[in-house]
Amino acid sequence: MTGPGVARRAALPALVLAVKLVAPGRSAAQAPPPAPEPVRVAAAFAAAWNAHDLPAVLAHFAPDAVVRERSGAVPPEVWDTREPQVVRAYRKGSHDGDNYDVDSFVWVTGHAEIAAWAAGSFARHHRLVADPYRAAGDTVGWSYRAFADPYQLMPGIGPAEGDAEAVVRGGRIAVLSLVQTTASVERRRDEMNAAARRAVATRFAVPAGDGPSTRQREPRDAVSEPTDATWPLALGGLALLAALLERWHRRPPRG
Repeated sequence: MTGPGVARRAALPALVLAVKLVAPGRSAAQAPPPAPEPVRVAAAFAAAWNAHDLPAVLAHFAPDAVVRERSGAVPPEVWDTREPQVVRAYRKGSHDGDNYDVDSFVWVTGHAEIAAWAAGSFARHHRLVADPYRAAGDTVGWSYRAFADPYQLMPGIGPAEGDAEAVVRGGRIAVLSLVQTTASVERRRDEMNAAARRAVATRFAVPAGDGPSTRQREPRDAVSEPTDATWPLALGGLALLAALLERWHRRPPRG
């Protein structure tokens, strides 16, 4: 049997297919757009870094990439340079009293130098926690928290916090910048001082129940003296804090 009704029913499947081709389904319309390339590269770099996978880390850098890192002031012409001789001249020059912090400045270029920089950080069990990435053209920025030994082994000392930025070209990082914030530097300096006071108080506290003693003690806020089993830990903590404080005066900590 033929007629208009049969023709309409025969054309219905073709009409449905045409509508699907013109108007994608709900699931396709709701699929999030792919992340910009700089974000993908930055996220992959962070994952490789936290896995301490050195070959994977290097694979994310261009052969002539620059990594620059600071936790203090650096002259703009030095911070923005691509020339190693400019950095060498800055480090050799005298900057006393000019508010620049040579010791807080790290600048490396090329895979060999970047590999040495990364390997040194991996030896201290360095890891990064990145906040959401923000892409703008070929540049991606994010805030970070950095954890590293020996600081993350000491109670009361929080991670370094700062802002990172990566310039990505051709799927690789051309420039990576890491800047610890002033607030983070000051906070961690206060935490270091507080940890040193706690360690000294622990070292010179008098055990509960002892009679008069000629041992020097910390007044009022001294905590209980550790047991014999924990004395090596307390003394080790004092030595570690002394080394950290000496290092702090020479160079603000980066992790």
